[in-house]
Amino acid sequence: MLEEPDTSASTAGASWSERDAYLDLRGEVCPFTFVRTKLALEELTVGAILRVFVDHPPASVQVPRSVAAWGQRVLAVQQLPDGWHLDLQKAHD
Repeated sequence: MLEEPDTSASTAGASWSERDAYLDLRGEVCPFTFVRTKLALEELTVGAILRVFVDHPPASVQVPRSVAAWGQRVLAVQQLPDGWHLDLQKAHD
């Protein structure tokens, strides 16, 4: 589900704006986590930040790796008590 971000959450190196969004993929497994992340990033404008929540351990590694290989930016990967959040920035169309 692509939604507006919680702007109260801070992100190292990122500042939230109206063009940013978040995607809750808790309960999803690879490779669907990357496919859904890629589709969500494609909807955003260049420079926008997407915060993705995952709880599948391989997704915390594979999604950032695949996003970087695609040429987009990985701003942060942070472990949470119930999973991870990944801060990704659309670098190009």
